[in-house]
Amino acid sequence: MTDNIINELPEIFQSNICTLKRASLDDANKQYMCDSSLKVIHFDKLPNEYARGRGWPGVPSSNDALYIDVSGKWYFIEFKNGGIQKHDLFRKLYDSLILLWDQKLIPDLDFARENINYILVYNGEKYGRTQDSPAREATYNYLEQLAKQEKRLFEIDKFEKYLFNETHTYTKELFKERFIDLKESEELKK
Repeated sequence: MTDNIINELPEIFQSNICTLKRASLDDANKQYMCDSSLKVIHFDKLPNEYARGRGWPGVPSSNDALYIDVSGKWYFIEFKNGGIQKHDLFRKLYDSLILLWDQKLIPDLDFARENINYILVYNGEKYGRTQDSPAREATYNYLEQLAKQEKRLFEIDKFEKYLFNETHTYTKELFKERFIDLKESEELKK
């Protein structure tokens, strides 16, 4: 996000700005999922503020980051460095949208359907597609790199047009190529 965009954000967003690299940190394994210095809203920090003083038995789930590009499009980004449970992903999707709507950060669900995109970034080396076999995994990874195609995994695509404008599931490498490099280039032009 550019400084101009950040300066126009509500205070709850402005007080939670960090780099995309920081938002991608897997605390348990002390590993980053990307190395980008793009500025994002560290969305994982918002649920605690949102739930404070409400007397709820728990804190809502949330996506890791929210990025707003130079054209005004929003991108929820969730990083998964290990195991992936669909029900956990789905809860994060719903809870994040409810937080935005309830805090009046978006006017309605139509805003999300038209302006918010969702990206799940997963570690292709850790997410097993087949029974463990180093040779099979190496072949699969090689072919996937050659094809440079996005896999539509974890049923995320069923939220496209229903809750979000677009949905994507990217490996770390595809995320760099199809999102980070593109957004860094856009910001340099502004």
